[in-house]
Amino acid sequence: MQESLFGQGVGIGQIPEAADPSQASDPVLDTVIREISKPGRSALEQRFARVFRASIDEVLDGRRTMRFDFSKVSPVEKSYLGAKVEILAREEFGYGHGSVLDYLIGGHEVDAKFSATGDWMIAPRNVGCLLLVMKASEELSIFSVGVVRAHDSLLRPGATRDSKRSFHASGKGSIRWLVEDAPYPQNQVMQLYRRDPEAIQAIFASSKSGQKRVNELFRRLQGVHVNRTTIQTVAAQEDSSKRVRDARAALREDGILILGYHRRHRVIAEALEIDPIAQGQWVAVRVYPAEPDSPVPQAIINGTPYRLAADGEHKKSAPVIPNE
Repeated sequence: MQESLFGQGVGIGQIPEAADPSQASDPVLDTVIREISKPGRSALEQRFARVFRASIDEVLDGRRTMRFDFSKVSPVEKSYLGAKVEILAREEFGYGHGSVLDYLIGGHEVDAKFSATGDWMIAPRNVGCLLLVMKASEELSIFSVGVVRAHDSLLRPGATRDSKRSFHASGKGSIRWLVEDAPYPQNQVMQLYRRDPEAIQAIFASSKSGQKRVNELFRRLQGVHVNRTTIQTVAAQEDSSKRVRDARAALREDGILILGYHRRHRVIAEALEIDPIAQGQWVAVRVYPAEPDSPVPQAIINGTPYRLAADGEHKKSAPVIPNE
């Protein structure tokens, strides 16, 4: 055992077991919670949400694999997700490296524990240590983050072959939640698949060409704000912006505009009463020259008024937007 601030014979980050750990004073735990909470609750939620979305997307690796269903990722890759969350959380918040545990937060060592189910496995070396426990459900797109000291009395007596144990119900009740069941950005391709599986299957089966798959995506999913990760997954390529530019040219004869974050595009989207387009998003819409005095929303493009095309309406070429 290593010497710690709490005395001889207690490991780094550990304190002696209290009679009732859930009621015991733990100033080190309080210090760590204050340090983690410095950004404020709203910012904390947003930043951890980015960590979970980016971690899962990196494991899916859609731009190389075209995968979007995390349930079909191999067990080995799923086990890597915890390491990826640990790394990206350190980068996002600037946590230091502990000499024994994963993080150094507010001058104290803390171990990172991630679980998709909320059953964190605690190794013998972590008993008595401070833990940053994190969980995320890709099915529900929600996550939780908390801090707890892994007292022995908070753990189930039964252990796995490698002597790891999990928290019992009262142990989980001792977790100090900083964020609980907050949303993180959804896996957009999976979301679209649940809404219209035939469309997504058709897009991925349409061609061996990544560009043609992106064209088919915008042809089928009009009015949907498509993000960069979705483009990379469908195209199985890195350069999402080029794929969108080429799709814009390919679909123009079908009357389809693909609007992005460019200022002119956002002005057109606002005039057509399309929800605001964020950076890294694109939305395809089919347009049609507007009739004089038409009461429907319309945008002036190159001096000509355009409105959203009606279903079944004869296609007319979409205009070229200058400086796009």
